Amino acid sequence: MTKANGKIGKPEPSVLDAWSMVFAPQARMAEAMLGQNIEMLDFLKARFERDKAMLGELARAKDPMEAAKLWQDFWSRMFTDYSVETTKLAAHAGEIAETALRSATEESAALMTMATKSPAN
Repeated sequence: MTKANGKIGKPEPSVLDAWSMVFAPQARMAEAMLGQNIEMLDFLKARFERDKAMLGELARAKDPMEAAKLWQDFWSRMFTDYSVETTKLAAHAGEIAETALRSATEESAALMTMATKSPAN
């Protein structure tokens, strides 16, 4: 393909190419963040459902010993749930940090490519 300057090579990147080169890393970062938010909302939904169920179980308890056992089991499960979720969130945070770094690097490279390919250069 011939360029305006008469040299043979790849065509100059268009505005749409620039948009794609810059937006793709941003989209991956947004997807990673939204994925983490969905995970957290799923966890909260499950926890709130367990909290709600606990209220019904306490209302049906026949004596204080049964109620105490329900509370003990509830708190034990709650601590386990939060511990597991904290571990997941820590792993996600590491993944998001890697994605952010990779996205920033790709975005910078795309901007540099566009800057060196601009008609002014």
